[in-house]
Amino acid sequence: MNRIRAARQALGWTQSQLARRAGISTRTIHAVEKGMTCRQATKRLILNALSVPWDMRNDYFGPLIRSVRPVENREREIA
Repeated sequence: MNRIRAARQALGWTQSQLARRAGISTRTIHAVEKGMTCRQATKRLILNALSVPWDMRNDYFGPLIRSVRPVENREREIA
C-alpha cells in the first residue's frame, strides 16, 4: 500500500481532508496515492500536513531517480 495513503488512513482522514490541510487539490492527492510523481514543493506540503519529517521523504515517495545521458553523447550534440 502507498505510504501516503497509509499515513492518511491512520489519521482517519479522507483524501479531501488531507488535500485541504496540505493546501493542494484532492486530484493531486489521488494522483500521488496512485504512484504518480509530483513536485518537491508538493511533497513538502503533503508531508507537513501529515506531520512527517522531510528527512523521511524517501520512505514515503521513494528515492529520486534521474536518467542521465552519458557525457560522450552530449559532446556529439554540441559539436
